[in-house]
Amino acid sequence: MRKVLTFALVALFALSASYAFAGVAGQKICVDPGHGGSDPGAVGNGLQEKAINLNIGLKLRDKLSADGATPVMTRSSDVYVSLTGRCNIANNAGANRFMSTHCNAATATSANGTETFSYSSTGTGADLRNKVNPELVSHMGTTNRGVKTASFTVLTGTSMPAILGEVAFITNAGDAAKLGNDSYRNEAARAYLHGLQSHYGESPHDPGGVADIIIDNSSGGFSCSATWATGTSSGRYGADYRWRSTAAVSDPATWTPNIPVAGSWTVYAWWVAGTNRSPNSAYQIHTTSGDTNVYVNQQANGGKWNSLGSHNLGTGGAWVKKSCWATTGYVVIADAIKWHKN
Repeated sequence: MRKVLTFALVALFALSASYAFAGVAGQKICVDPGHGGSDPGAVGNGLQEKAINLNIGLKLRDKLSADGATPVMTRSSDVYVSLTGRCNIANNAGANRFMSTHCNAATATSANGTETFSYSSTGTGADLRNKVNPELVSHMGTTNRGVKTASFTVLTGTSMPAILGEVAFITNAGDAAKLGNDSYRNEAARAYLHGLQSHYGESPHDPGGVADIIIDNSSGGFSCSATWATGTSSGRYGADYRWRSTAAVSDPATWTPNIPVAGSWTVYAWWVAGTNRSPNSAYQIHTTSGDTNVYVNQQANGGKWNSLGSHNLGTGGAWVKKSCWATTGYVVIADAIKWHKN
């Protein structure tokens, strides 16, 4: 009887612990805007990194609060905080996650893009990193430099899973134009939040809004024939993707979401680019006014969300189909589709 009771208590505790960590609401998230005060960070194109980091961090703070989390700031103004001090703030607060935001810099002004770091390539911190990086790339429209590991003090000195995002290069004119734009800084904050939400098992969403819908090729809501093969080249959205050779046949891959609210939605596609991909590949989108084809060049812009435009969708299954009907001699990629309520 004692063994049975002990087992029941352990099971109950496990369920309670699982429930306690389900979703962002109730989590204590440390937001770390890099540099500050006497430390300007990187400079370039008339911008100082410390100011950009703080602005993104404050926007993220407000979004976390609106989503039910408790934000902990390492700094909320233009002050200097040591690296050890930042770790101490997070550790003493008992934060559940640590998210540091930075801007990158390089001597070569051609260097550009987004990369995100964790201390280890596996584990909870790596999962958070892996969820945030593609969101930053998507929201900022930057080159994906990938997920990486580093022994930065804020990653090794914090007692909770931690990441450091290099949003874009302040020394690159194109990236800097985005970093200096308030709308793009808001997108960076949204990206951190959406990645955190995915990390905690939620669909990415803006607080109070309709959640984004993402269907990967391995998700429910995706279907294709056995003719579509599985690929795992780098740049994929999830664990893999589907591909098939182009041909004059009707054999589409199909994503079917459950659209909860009728209205204008922006549809995005993710694919893995390559020189053997179709340069004129059609996605067919089912809308309230009929079906429309959007043609893309899958030889470019891989490894990120690419807009297929805004469309009026009704509730229910507003499907997207990936056609293989194109000039022969190429392949087409079916990876993931995202719907965002406008």
